[in-house]
Amino acid sequence: MPEGEQGLVRRFQDGDRGVFDDIMKLFQERALSLAYYRTGRREDALDIVQDAFIRMYKVLPGWEPKASLFTWLYRVIVNLSVDRGRALARAGKVSLENIPEPSDEKISHNPRSVLEGKETAAVIEEAVAQLPPKQRDVFVLRQYQRLRLKEIAQIQGCSVGAVKANLFQALRKLRVSLSGYYKE
Repeated sequence: MPEGEQGLVRRFQDGDRGVFDDIMKLFQERALSLAYYRTGRREDALDIVQDAFIRMYKVLPGWEPKASLFTWLYRVIVNLSVDRGRALARAGKVSLENIPEPSDEKISHNPRSVLEGKETAAVIEEAVAQLPPKQRDVFVLRQYQRLRLKEIAQIQGCSVGAVKANLFQALRKLRVSLSGYYKE
């Protein structure tokens, strides 16, 4: 667990509840990104992240770090996202067409570049969406969340070898499905 995270958790456990804002700031961007990826809807992502932080607040007084706090938070967000998806499906409000829009923040303001960037992102997102769930999750955690293989293994509840195998298979399938869009 990073030293900053560990120190903040210790201060929280020692009674400084105001430090929770700093703990949230550590994870907020990645948590929201993950929830948005899982749900495809900003409103749902915000609700899920809020629920996850409430759960974290309740768990922190007795927290004993066996893994990073983000590993725990990731699992909570995934579970809440699955629950939200099931609830929406039962209510008939879910669309399989919900693919998150790529962020335009770092894309050139040249209209042609913006259009090409969006088209490329859509093609890549569609290819990633076609991966089997375990391979897709491992790929997203590694490429988009930038987690280490060991952290992914903890999140997935499997060995590092299984993570490597799923990542290898995901990359192989993506190379095949995207082969018409790039030159080696």
